[in-house]
Amino acid sequence: ADARCSLTLLVHSGRPACLPAPFRSFGEGIWLLRSPPKLRGESVQATQERMHSGPFRCECGQVHADTYDGPSNDLLPYIDTNGVSALNESETGACKRVFKPYSERNDAATFVESEDDDPQMLIHIPFTCPVHIRALMMIGDGGSATPREVRAFVNHEALDFSDALDMPPVQQWEIASSDPTGVLEYPTFFSRFQNVSRLSLLIVSNHGADATRIHYIGLKGTGTDARREAVKNAVYELKPLPETNALKDHMPANVN
Repeated sequence: ADARCSLTLLVHSGRPACLPAPFRSFGEGIWLLRSPPKLRGESVQATQERMHSGPFRCECGQVHADTYDGPSNDLLPYIDTNGVSALNESETGACKRVFKPYSERNDAATFVESEDDDPQMLIHIPFTCPVHIRALMMIGDGGSATPREVRAFVNHEALDFSDALDMPPVQQWEIASSDPTGVLEYPTFFSRFQNVSRLSLLIVSNHGADATRIHYIGLKGTGTDARREAVKNAVYELKPLPETNALKDHMPANVN
């Protein structure tokens, strides 16, 4: 291989519905991303700037703002952070703080933790417009309090623990106990995560601790920008029917 090219190997849990242009498939569930090669006489900085096109997260950790419909798009701008809520969190509202910029993903000062002696949590994530979700990122405390089994549910306005534990999830993942650099992504079954207005994540268990702690939750995909708006200045007209009106006996027979 050309030593000037950057190669990234992604292992996917299943064949994607479509394969973005920068990727090439090498067998079931394996993608190879080849970054643009360094041009002759081009500085390293110029190469990085040329590679940084699109609202996707590249190796520098930044999210760029041009148009690129790739698998690494950051959905943070589409998350209604104020509307995020969680059941069984030890501090009300702490769940909002784990949805933060990628560059702050390893900040241990902000986290959400479950109640003592109960590792389960149910986190509801509303979006400002329907989104398509390609991958989940979740960073715990790096030890036994890190989530282990996580189940996802899509577009359920009212979901509690009893419902979430009884119904089949859209997908579930097993989260690694340690992710020192915070780069592990858990791909979705993309066709099942289309037009998502609300995502619910059930933390079923952790790696052995009495309580679960999460420092960061990230979602990758694309937004539709189709924002829902309330109906304004609607005018309704009512036409009384003679047969249902109190004056029906006084109306001519030919009135409809």
